[in-house]
Amino acid sequence: MYNTVRSHITLIAIILLLTGAAGFGRSPDPANEIDAALSTLHEYGMFNGVVLAAQGDDIIYHEAFGMANFEWEIPNSTDTRFKIASITKAFTATLAICLVEDGKLSMDDVITDHLPEYPSSTGDRITIEHLLVQSDGIPDYLDLPGFLKEVAVFEHDRYEFIEHFAHLELEFEPGTDWSYGNSGYYLLGLIIEQATGMSYESALEKYILDPAGLENTGYASSSKVIEHLANGYEKTPTGYERAPFFHSSAGFSAGMIYSTAEDLFRWTRTLFNGELIQDREYLQNMVTPQMEDYGYGVFIGSQKIGSKNELVIGHAGNIHGFSSQLIYFGFSDYTLIILDNTRQCTSRTFFTIRNLLFGHPAPDIREPVSGILGNVIEKSGVEKAIRYYSELRETRGEECDFSLNEFIRLGDYYLEQGEPETAFRIFELAHSIYPETSRLQDKLEDARNQAGYIDHIP
Repeated sequence: MYNTVRSHITLIAIILLLTGAAGFGRSPDPANEIDAALSTLHEYGMFNGVVLAAQGDDIIYHEAFGMANFEWEIPNSTDTRFKIASITKAFTATLAICLVEDGKLSMDDVITDHLPEYPSSTGDRITIEHLLVQSDGIPDYLDLPGFLKEVAVFEHDRYEFIEHFAHLELEFEPGTDWSYGNSGYYLLGLIIEQATGMSYESALEKYILDPAGLENTGYASSSKVIEHLANGYEKTPTGYERAPFFHSSAGFSAGMIYSTAEDLFRWTRTLFNGELIQDREYLQNMVTPQMEDYGYGVFIGSQKIGSKNELVIGHAGNIHGFSSQLIYFGFSDYTLIILDNTRQCTSRTFFTIRNLLFGHPAPDIREPVSGILGNVIEKSGVEKAIRYYSELRETRGEECDFSLNEFIRLGDYYLEQGEPETAFRIFELAHSIYPETSRLQDKLEDARNQAGYIDHIP
């Protein structure tokens, strides 16, 4: 969603950012339009959570949708807490910079200065700054084969956990390239503990949460009872499922903070007002692209909205059962926060609200055909769903999303459920609608093989 900023941010952009000046002026009150759009997204099963939109210090819109707990039908509220996944990186980066200002860390420190047991062959040449800007070259442990199913579900000693990636060959020489991942930010958490003599959680409270007054933000330890924390779910074409378990020790300082939309808004204002990071140069470096479109724990880019370019700073997060976005628009001084506990793609919600904030029409919201046909399959079988497709196209053609991605999503779901015959019929239907699409050939072949079919694929 970000367009890479190849050059440095202009001085005027930094001034606007740090002073909170609004360069584009306030759009007409969009709250009613945002509420109507979110209501439609929720009705179609495309959003379940909390949204907050603000300009400057003024909250324009702040509402909750759907359930925090589907089993007990407990609704989300504006003070529901969500796991924010990789938005955690922005907090970890801020904490590291605070420790640099406090003299406990230096940007030029290397890993082995604080973690002497780390392999010196790589740890002697990867600096704090390399870790912050994702230029360390360490492979992302989340990409290791079988990690999510075989490793992430168990509790780990955090200092032993790094053995999963500490001895791997670097993807590139530190500082020469960029690759987004979690390993470097996991190491930052351990380095913060060593530099402060405190747990990551305690350091977070001392340097960020308490000064910013964030009473609904903290470390989402798997062993803690956290009041008002939403349960995590996965939205499927046939409804909602409980999300797989992910132990906090497998996410740690790379992705294991929880928060509320209001706390994230308060943190954003406190950060950009210079109340946490005192040195403006460090704050400027944080929100200036250092490698690719990444600063210190945040993405920085530009988006063309209407006829104007907008400075966009923020981060997204995805973890089992949760997805999130925190976006700050530097020229207009808008803040947009999206929290979802059904791990929905938040891009549709983001672009819908963004356009309405800036006085532009929202993209069309159409009901996904995957959900409609999925419900028919569960009740009446795949053959009934295929027959129903023609009727649906005729009666609700303008209201539904019949894109190829929706059919692939539906077919992939049934492959994952161990129902290749159903998946094959769905991919056959998609092939009849999109006959020239090469993406379907491999899908058809895979489903056919799993189902044991020997007939030639059309």
